[in-house]
Amino acid sequence: MLFVSGLGLILLIIGAIFFFIDYAKGTHKKLSYILMAIGLIIAIGGYFGNTYQIKQEQIRQAKIEKNKEKTFASNYSNIRYYTYTTGIKAEKIGDKLTSVWHDAIWNDNGVTVDGKSYTDFNKAIEAQYAVYTSEGTIDKMDTALSHLESTYATLKQNVTNKNETKLADAKKAVKDAKKFVNLVENPSGNYSTFSDNISEADANLSDDL
Repeated sequence: MLFVSGLGLILLIIGAIFFFIDYAKGTHKKLSYILMAIGLIIAIGGYFGNTYQIKQEQIRQAKIEKNKEKTFASNYSNIRYYTYTTGIKAEKIGDKLTSVWHDAIWNDNGVTVDGKSYTDFNKAIEAQYAVYTSEGTIDKMDTALSHLESTYATLKQNVTNKNETKLADAKKAVKDAKKFVNLVENPSGNYSTFSDNISEADANLSDDL
């Protein structure tokens, strides 16, 4: 439409040139009038056509923005739920592994896991982890984390300037949840460091809720 408007202006200018030439010569000005009229019509039509296109594009972008904000809002509410669900499972596993680790070291008779006694904390932890695996607790935690990550991915695809802060909050929740899950699925260090790391991860994720 800008091209059309420009073409109209060119015709208008050419018509004006012919008009002044005809005026100077005192000849008939019909052709110059026609050129100026056509140029004016095309220029005005091109201008309003371009204005209409711009307006329609603004309307289209506004609809896209509105749909993004709607999708973002409906998914953002799930971030808290999946963060909480992941955290509850990780907290349960982490606290139990910490307890088993402690008792295997300091209890005279060790610790009993799934009906068996252990004084070796590594074997005790492995046994307790196997219990959580068999009863589905690990899978439920991993599933909740997977939903949390996919929900965050949807937020990233639908973020607008209005929701940048919320996206940053969701990103932190995902990061903290993944760290917590990794800790309980891969226990390492000594009892003291593991216990401290679990407490810190639990506190950080709780702050995200």
